[in-house]
Amino acid sequence: MHSSIEQYLKVLHTKRCVPATLKVVRQDLTHFVAWWEYTRRRTFDLSLLRHEDLRDWRLARQRDDGAAPATINRSLASLRGYCQWAMLSHLLTENPATDVKDVPTDSLAPRSLPTEAVDALLRVARGEKHPLLRVRNEALLALLIYVGLRVQEACDLQLRDLGGGTVTVRSGKAGKARRVPLHPDAERLLHRYLQIVRCPEGLPTIGGDQERELLLVGIAMTTKSQPTRVGITQRVAQRGRDITRSESLQDLARRLETVTPHMLRHSLARRMLERGAQLPEVQRVLGHSRLSTTGIYLTPSEEDVRLAIGRAGV
Repeated sequence: MHSSIEQYLKVLHTKRCVPATLKVVRQDLTHFVAWWEYTRRRTFDLSLLRHEDLRDWRLARQRDDGAAPATINRSLASLRGYCQWAMLSHLLTENPATDVKDVPTDSLAPRSLPTEAVDALLRVARGEKHPLLRVRNEALLALLIYVGLRVQEACDLQLRDLGGGTVTVRSGKAGKARRVPLHPDAERLLHRYLQIVRCPEGLPTIGGDQERELLLVGIAMTTKSQPTRVGITQRVAQRGRDITRSESLQDLARRLETVTPHMLRHSLARRMLERGAQLPEVQRVLGHSRLSTTGIYLTPSEEDVRLAIGRAGV
């Protein structure tokens, strides 16, 4: 990896960027440097970076890689931050990212699941035969479905973050904290998880060190005693196939294999708006910095358009 990228990542780390953000920025910049060296036939040199390089890279991502507009725009955001830092560090004399525009995005809302599919997902999770894994998975799904947490936010929750019928997110995106009221179904699933899996001998003392331990636990399925260990990784939380494995609902599980945790977050936003919630209320639950970000859920989803076409008899 180029030394300037390492320097930039250290700067982001000092600004308390969350690990997931650092990982994405690292991947975006590393991919760009690899493309630059392959197409320019030389070792990457930051001082030689030009506007045309970013423009050509954006076109290659669209035309050759078929990357989604949102993916390309996220990478462009990483490159803009990197170039801005390079300017402030006097590594560049001009900012090559200044006039590089985002790729126009689809106006449809993010993909989400209808209520029936969310209910079906919970039923499939209930079919897990291992009792501890079943209760842990249901607690994780409760945080994703009813609270709308990002995967890393769920993994970062501590025991002290549950209480008073709320979940406290201490380090959301951009380090923003928020408190979200718990749906009664989520409260029930999380309470059962604490009793059966996480704290069978009782909750830790308020203010003690144990209260700051991570909420979710991993279960060593390959070990004979199948012990639990504090904390799960984002990768474990994203493995939907493990959550949806069920013999009795095999067909449904196969259909749900494409479900991602972020789709469950989108689904909560859609359900809230459909049932009369105001946009600022959804913004607060999801932890968006700008109301315009939340506003995308007011645009029609693919399913909305499909149903509209059906009603029109097309």
